[in-house]
Amino acid sequence: MLHKKSSNNNLMIKALAGSVMTAAIVIPIASANVQATSVSKTMLKDVPKSHWAYESIKQVAEKGLVTGYEDGTYKPSAQVTRAEFATFLSRVFDGNDRTPSKFSDVEASHWANDAIQEGLAVGFIKASDFSNNKFEPNKAMTRGEMSRWLANGLAHANADYGKAIEEMSNSSLTIIPIPEFYGGGVNKKDLPYIGVALGTGLLSGYKDFTFKPNGNTTRAEVATILIRFMDAMKKAPYDYTGLKELREVASTGTNILTISSFEKTKYGGYEEVLGKPHTYLNNTGVATIEHAIFVDTTGSKPKGIFKDMFFNEKGEDKILLNKGIYSIYYEYTFKPSRDVSVQSVSNGSNLHFASNLLVDKSKIALFNLSSPKSTSTNEFLKGETYRYWASNGVMPKPGEMFGSRTDDDSMFYYEPK
Repeated sequence: MLHKKSSNNNLMIKALAGSVMTAAIVIPIASANVQATSVSKTMLKDVPKSHWAYESIKQVAEKGLVTGYEDGTYKPSAQVTRAEFATFLSRVFDGNDRTPSKFSDVEASHWANDAIQEGLAVGFIKASDFSNNKFEPNKAMTRGEMSRWLANGLAHANADYGKAIEEMSNSSLTIIPIPEFYGGGVNKKDLPYIGVALGTGLLSGYKDFTFKPNGNTTRAEVATILIRFMDAMKKAPYDYTGLKELREVASTGTNILTISSFEKTKYGGYEEVLGKPHTYLNNTGVATIEHAIFVDTTGSKPKGIFKDMFFNEKGEDKILLNKGIYSIYYEYTFKPSRDVSVQSVSNGSNLHFASNLLVDKSKIALFNLSSPKSTSTNEFLKGETYRYWASNGVMPKPGEMFGSRTDDDSMFYYEPK
């Protein structure tokens, strides 16, 4: 249902344009002092070739990153603890720098102490992330924590990853395409790190698109993650389109330049108009654009890191595919001057400040998006302020621009490259 705007709640609609508007996881550690030992691939008797992670497990075992146990097992379904993951990552970096640990529960004799000291030196472990000066080495790693360690590790390898983290951390425009972003269940401080993990493909969501930040990770999954991590260390952030999209959104409120074939004109881009009022010509109220998220639907499959958040290719949205159209998902703030419906707002309004179609219901439910229940009911009430998502579409046409302006004549206009 549609909600009124409040300081603690962002509300949104998605309305898909039917036509172009204009140019995870468990290891009972036998003992805190029992660790895996080096083992050849032939000794991993509990990882058959049919196992989904066989190749990754074989690679990390051969590299000595995640080794098997003395009994010849790998325990692919076992959870990974903080001490273990510190050890795995320290083996990837294999450096000589150490920062003495001040954790009260990690003695100098602890089997993972050296790895933890290397983690502190490299920076994938931050002492400030732990309360009461306790590391809790036997605690299972959460996916949120793992994202943080991995992103910090990438920042050590390439400072621009650190800039990406900073951009998403410090911006009110940041959106991370997981259901927990609007639905809760995630530490807000973890969001930029999850963004880096998603943007580089180190971690991904589940079938229901949830990220499960508080969920755990198995040794099989970690093997795959470590292979991806080593590959990411060789690349720069700009090599990942998804991460570029997230950074552009954090900086400008849109991902248009990363995911589409449009470029800004001399009149400016979306960042020039964000939060600025636009009064509708039909006197239904005043709106502002807060975000403009693009999904590439020009081909047979939707593309972009936000596609699963907004576009349902198995539903009615599929009619937009293969028509050269980019789907746009606008987040608006709207204050009606009278009781109006979505349809009333769109009639006579600028096409990029209103839409008359609703969000796909499955996306509303999955990503905790707010939406009107119908296009014809007067759900916007006079005097109240609403924040919601709606959709639009645009097709690149040579020589044609699309855009609009706000009441103070701030403008955004784009044209095909």
